Amino acid sequence: MVRRIDVATLLRRLKRRFPGQTFLLVSIALVVVLGMAALAVDVGDLWTTRRLMQSAADAGAVAGADEIALGGSSTAITAAAKDAASHNGFTDGSSRAGGSGSVTVAVHNPPASGTYAANVNAVEVDVSQTQNTYFMKALGWNTVPVSTAAVAVTLGSGSCVYSLDHSASGAVTVGGTASVSSSCGLYVDSSSSSALSVAGGGAITAPLVGVVGGTSISGGGSTPPSTGIASFGDPLAYIAAPSYTSSCGGSGKTTNLGTGTVTAGTPFCGGISINAGASVVFSPGLYIIDGGGLTINGGATVSGTGVTFYLTGDNKSASGPKNYAGVSINSTATVNFSAPCDSSSGGIPGMLFFQDRSETNGTGSTINGSATSTYNGAIYFPTTSVSYAGSSAANGYTLLVADTLTFVGNSSVGNNESCLSGPLIKDAALVQ
Repeated sequence: MVRRIDVATLLRRLKRRFPGQTFLLVSIALVVVLGMAALAVDVGDLWTTRRLMQSAADAGAVAGADEIALGGSSTAITAAAKDAASHNGFTDGSSRAGGSGSVTVAVHNPPASGTYAANVNAVEVDVSQTQNTYFMKALGWNTVPVSTAAVAVTLGSGSCVYSLDHSASGAVTVGGTASVSSSCGLYVDSSSSSALSVAGGGAITAPLVGVVGGTSISGGGSTPPSTGIASFGDPLAYIAAPSYTSSCGGSGKTTNLGTGTVTAGTPFCGGISINAGASVVFSPGLYIIDGGGLTINGGATVSGTGVTFYLTGDNKSASGPKNYAGVSINSTATVNFSAPCDSSSGGIPGMLFFQDRSETNGTGSTINGSATSTYNGAIYFPTTSVSYAGSSAANGYTLLVADTLTFVGNSSVGNNESCLSGPLIKDAALVQ
């Protein structure tokens, strides 16, 4: 026998029996939904804020480490780090949308804690701010503190050949049968569409080639260049020039040198010219050449260990013993120069040729030499051109920094700066 079920009667009984359960279940469900909304909206917003905050901390740490590389004071390091963080949306002491209270950007050099706590070449940047919540207020969380940190350190640069001209076509030129073999990278700051020019049988071999503008490579070859890189500044701008006030007066008179030894000390007014076929040794020290430049004629044999040549003079384009001139080394001369490893001799560590940065009208430099010529140290002509065909000493280094660079022969560039207390050209890298 089948028993009939009266559905209407059953529903009335259930309604009488459980009048409060539906309300309870709906209430619990609303709390769960509210919690999920809090997680979806508030936690997502907090993570977004933290990600932006991390970018600001990273930028600040790298900027601070860059300032260390430029020899900046602790005040300059802090200012650079905070400025970079500000450009990324977090300004120290200011308010920010969504925040409760002001932003704090703290800069520590060396870092306050961690692996790099004792490293004076490291910068730590801590960014923090309390953030408002939305749905989490219903759960008692009105604000949540958010903070992040980054550490950057200065390291040896991966590059040692730099052209600084911002717009020149052929700012670095390799042509004919010239070749450049570098154990470190080459950077070109020019924005020209043909900033790097390689033609004929020219060739560049380097770990990396970076160009702000474009390239013109025809008939030659190069390590594949990266174009469109960010513009950069003078990597040796932090090195102080010698403290020198000219006392030459008059017209100056070029010093012609025959075979013998030269001692540093008194400035050479009117320049130095080494006679053809002469054999000359420069003693360690700082040589100031005030006007006239340095000329080494064909067949001469010239050497100097621990030497720095500082070239200055009147800022005029005309030639003359009072006016600035660069370096001119004949391709048949045999020249072996090395920069000081430290300052004990009076020279500038790592700096071989150092052009007065105020010179803007002076003549360029031609640095050649025989197959056995070597140039160990920085060849630094930030506002004038350099035509180069030379090599580093065995297990040595050469840094080429000039307004424009033209390679006219086979050149090899080493990067073994082990005799120095640290690399001259530095990069900043995030380490945590």
